[in-house]
Amino acid sequence: MSETSIRRTVVVTDPQGVHIRTALAITKVVGRGKSEVKLVKQDRRTMATEVLQILSLVVEPGERVEIEAIGPDAAEVADALEPLFAGKFDSAIESGEHA
Repeated sequence: MSETSIRRTVVVTDPQGVHIRTALAITKVVGRGKSEVKLVKQDRRTMATEVLQILSLVVEPGERVEIEAIGPDAAEVADALEPLFAGKFDSAIESGEHA
């Protein structure tokens, strides 16, 4: 298996920004994968496996977040994370299609 590196920028369209439900969903999706995932807002970078660290980024609606994923399923994990920043939780959490 080869390591893939993905960097993808998303705009947060959820009217509540990145909140507790978003952070929990992110950690769940990342936990099912095999890749290391970080979230970046401006000059702040955090692991996408820790709810409190994700919340510490304080991401408001309309702001950009970069998803950095490195590992064998990096693209699939990034694909599964994108809808969460728009507040679309059900499909991303329940499908588990990237795992």
